[in-house]
Amino acid sequence: MKFRTKFLILLLLVTLLPLGLSFVLQRASMLHFGNKLTNDTRTLLNNDAETLLHSLVDDYGLILKRDKAIALLALQNQAEAVAWRLSAPPLEDPQPIFFSADYASGQTQPKDLISTPKHQRLSEEGELVPIPVSYSQQVIFLAGEKQAHEVSGELNRMSSMPEVYKALHEIQPNLFLWQYTALESGIHSSYPGKGGYPADYDPRQRQWYKNAAEKGDQTQEIVTDLTTGTLILTLAKPIYTADNKFAGVTALDIDYRQFFSDWKIPEQWKRDAESMVLVYHAEEPDPGKRLQILLRNHNEEHSLNWRMPVQHEYLDVSEPQLQPLLQDWIDGNSAVRKITVQGKEALWAYGPRNQNEPFPLVIVPYQHIIAQAVNAEQYANQQIAQSLTISAALTIVVIVIAILLAISRSRKVTLPIMQLATAANQLSAGNFDATVNIHTGDELEELGNTFNGMGDRLKERDQMIQSLTLAKEIQQQLLPNSAPACPNFDLAGRSLYCDGTGGDYFDFIELNISSQKHLGLAVGDVSGHGIGPALVMATTRAALHSLVNRYKTQLVALTNELNNQLCRDTAEAYFMTLFYGVLDPAKRSLRWISAGHAPMFLYRAEGPMEELNSSGIPLGIIENAPYEIAAPIEFMPGDVLLVGTDGIWETRNMEEEMFGTERVRELLIRHAEAGAEAIADEFIATLNSFRGERSRDDDITLMVIKAI
Repeated sequence: MKFRTKFLILLLLVTLLPLGLSFVLQRASMLHFGNKLTNDTRTLLNNDAETLLHSLVDDYGLILKRDKAIALLALQNQAEAVAWRLSAPPLEDPQPIFFSADYASGQTQPKDLISTPKHQRLSEEGELVPIPVSYSQQVIFLAGEKQAHEVSGELNRMSSMPEVYKALHEIQPNLFLWQYTALESGIHSSYPGKGGYPADYDPRQRQWYKNAAEKGDQTQEIVTDLTTGTLILTLAKPIYTADNKFAGVTALDIDYRQFFSDWKIPEQWKRDAESMVLVYHAEEPDPGKRLQILLRNHNEEHSLNWRMPVQHEYLDVSEPQLQPLLQDWIDGNSAVRKITVQGKEALWAYGPRNQNEPFPLVIVPYQHIIAQAVNAEQYANQQIAQSLTISAALTIVVIVIAILLAISRSRKVTLPIMQLATAANQLSAGNFDATVNIHTGDELEELGNTFNGMGDRLKERDQMIQSLTLAKEIQQQLLPNSAPACPNFDLAGRSLYCDGTGGDYFDFIELNISSQKHLGLAVGDVSGHGIGPALVMATTRAALHSLVNRYKTQLVALTNELNNQLCRDTAEAYFMTLFYGVLDPAKRSLRWISAGHAPMFLYRAEGPMEELNSSGIPLGIIENAPYEIAAPIEFMPGDVLLVGTDGIWETRNMEEEMFGTERVRELLIRHAEAGAEAIADEFIATLNSFRGERSRDDDITLMVIKAI
């Protein structure tokens, strides 16, 4: 039976039903629909709110992880810079030094002093006023009545620290409040430069200094700035000289509110929601004081409007309904729960809690979340009542019109459907030019127009797949097919992409230096993977090949030029770590430089395994960034250098366990006596076995340089 015949019979049966029964059923149906719509709306709004709140509190974890990673990287670089300077020879042309007293004199203070609301102190009247600071200079304070001539050597070496402080500060200017270094000799260096140190100030007696010195490793603490009343995160790291002697501590201060600079409450909840930052003191004997409120934000748009309570405040969780939340906080879990406290229902969302780390809490009144559902219910009831009144009068008229329209319009419905079915069969057979010609002026015409556009889109998709396949082939051609022959060395390289294209790169570049054959070695890793990083990788390769013959052994100049080109030519979303070295086969030596590419693993046949690190920042982040050439590597027969990308040690197995650098070291030691190709193959096979059925998360690239 054809569709139009079925359609006509159905309409006739409907028109023959008693009008009374139709009215009763219609009323019941509409009421049921209204109730279901309201309940579904409530459920949808609740689910959307829970999802959004989950995302909101999880964002805090991501923001904190991102900003703390930046701060820890800056702290590491700052510590390495101080240690290097303390072990280096005195500067022949030291930078000018400004002591604390110099900042109080208009004749001796730096010329670029400015006042900003970011740095403040209490005036004599007890009001907060901006501190004049210099972003070009540090300030030196000598503690313990130390005289400048007694520590002239260290002052000479520390005179160039402003350039390090400034470079690290510019990575995230809003994040860092103070950067400073305190040495055992009594020298205290702080950036940006400022005056106003008390005569009896001794940083060596401060808790951050003592903790880092005692622990011998990086420390952190969250304290309240008694001057400004803000919450400060202090990161500190001990400094050791080349002979492993403790020299002092370097540290960073961060306004804790900065971790919330990108964290905002959605506009629709801003008026009623309340957010807090809590810390759980498990060791506190008084249960009522275990959940301390560090920061509050209510009816505020931006995170820097977060306020610390004037006096210590604690969250009361004595209500029975809050016990599941308390247990979550003890266990460190993240969740969104609907809680009723004192007759008021609200959604409580909180992020995961790490030990002794603050975590966020957002409270949104539930009435505000379902307000749209309540309004919709009222509106639906009004519309149902009005609709039932009108429908009772128009039922008979509608029945007559429906019969007439069924006879006249059924054919206009079935013919376009048949036309669509025929064209769909052609499209499925690969005829992308198949189209329909429907002019009904309704949804069927819109459906036909949509169908007509499908062929071009499917054709474009087919062409895109072919283009991606070609891009993969082209990128693979940019990488060496095999390692070149090199006297006194056995070389190998491998690169595996997790997508069709990727951002990892390695290369062997033949160089002619002073009529001697040398070999340029490059290993790089562009952030992310896919088409974008692949284009950045190709750009970097082309730029490197055009620069190596110009600069030859001038590795710092080559790296600076390459970095500036990437800063100008690539998007801010991409940056690249790069290891580049020039191998001298005759001398069995490698001069190298690293732009954020670390670690490298050096196996010594007659000595301990070494792990080489980098103090430079990745390419493409900051123009004119400072880079320093590393100490050359002198090879002995049997020595092996492994340079790889983080896809090696960050490979995860089915249990989310990372491969780790320790396994890399053990694997290199175990197979160091094999050839370079065998070592590379063993690493790839071991990583594949470790990963198991899990798909590859990141590109994997490695280069093996073995002296023979």
